[in-house]
Amino acid sequence: MLPSNMHKSFFLGAALLVAACGPKPSAQVEKVEIMAEVGDYGMLVDAIEITVRNAASLRGLTAADFDLVNNVSGAFVDAATGKPAQPYEDDGITVSRKGNVLRIEAKPFNKNGRAEGWFKRLPWELHCAADSALNVTPAQVSAEHIAVLDDCIHGEFSFGGLTREYMLHLPKDAKGNVLKNVPLLVWQIGGGEYDKDMMTVATANRCLVSLAKEGIPCAALVFAIANPNYHYSASLFPEKIERIDRNNALQMAFIDTLIADGTVDGSRLFCAGASSGGGCTMRFMMQFANRFKGAIPCCAMDPIVPIHKVEEKYPGQFTDDVEKVWKSSQAVYHWDGQDMVPGPMDVEAFVNLPMYFVHASSDNTCKVASTYAYSEARRRLGATEDKVLIYSDEDLIRWGVSPMMAHFSWVPLLDDYSEGSPMDWMIKQF
Repeated sequence: MLPSNMHKSFFLGAALLVAACGPKPSAQVEKVEIMAEVGDYGMLVDAIEITVRNAASLRGLTAADFDLVNNVSGAFVDAATGKPAQPYEDDGITVSRKGNVLRIEAKPFNKNGRAEGWFKRLPWELHCAADSALNVTPAQVSAEHIAVLDDCIHGEFSFGGLTREYMLHLPKDAKGNVLKNVPLLVWQIGGGEYDKDMMTVATANRCLVSLAKEGIPCAALVFAIANPNYHYSASLFPEKIERIDRNNALQMAFIDTLIADGTVDGSRLFCAGASSGGGCTMRFMMQFANRFKGAIPCCAMDPIVPIHKVEEKYPGQFTDDVEKVWKSSQAVYHWDGQDMVPGPMDVEAFVNLPMYFVHASSDNTCKVASTYAYSEARRRLGATEDKVLIYSDEDLIRWGVSPMMAHFSWVPLLDDYSEGSPMDWMIKQF
């Protein structure tokens, strides 16, 4: 027989061994957070972190214990099939644990879930076969962390009687220090983001995150434009044109503050925008061509002369009309120190500023005729460095864009950094 003290030690050790090897307790979830990024058509989720009260409940979990449902890519169509995107066959799940925090990483999937028909969305869900307490639905998410955007400066700026919100991304070095005197890309928003809150603007497309995700040390700036979308043929309404130019003057005044404090390099300014923002890009360059090094108007609207929703009276009319405006004595509004006043534009600086025009051949929202008219009118005036890229339906499908949504030519614009692409063209001017 064991001595009494050894008898007690034996049974205590046995009890601890049973506890260590016995059934794992069920998880008690304290919070669920998602790690997100801005995708081509909204937000994507690429990781889920689950914090539990009892770390032991996470013991032994592997990727095989988890499954995501209704997790589709952020594309309209599958690039391989040209058909609507379906849930991933391989979710790409990996699992890691740090203390009482379980991190599940996966292929980035649409935060809004899977589309079913035109108007219904099936929310994504995370299932855990080993412990149903670790199942997650979007309703359980308590916090969202957005790559790049969480690190942006969010503020307001006033000029010329307007106050506008902005978000500014500033690149940093490996130690987290903000780099100084970097190039700047200012993005002009599309009509779908007009009169919307700043986060809607910032997450509508990859304008703020595109360069950062590629590791390109360039600042990116976007303003929320509070006035209603100027819509088609705004050139027929002087008050709308004046407001567009006033918004641009405000943006330029803010950029001047960034130059003055050494944040950005005033000799390396670039402008780009899509749809209404493509039209605003054109007008911005009409006002401040001598300040910029390059511009990328994408699927541009018509705030110079009516082009969309009208027919040409004769071949080349749109080009003639645009050229006439650019030569006129009241082509654009300028800030005179007290107000916006109409006056001529610096045609020489305008045509010497290189532009890379981007459009899709099947765009029914903003016809490709606007790009042809703008680029041809600039050629007539002496521009020699412009480039034009027209995406075919096949090109769009390769970037996950359905030809039915051919207006979305800013998707390949902001995603493509291959040799000769518009983004590559811009970077090579840095």
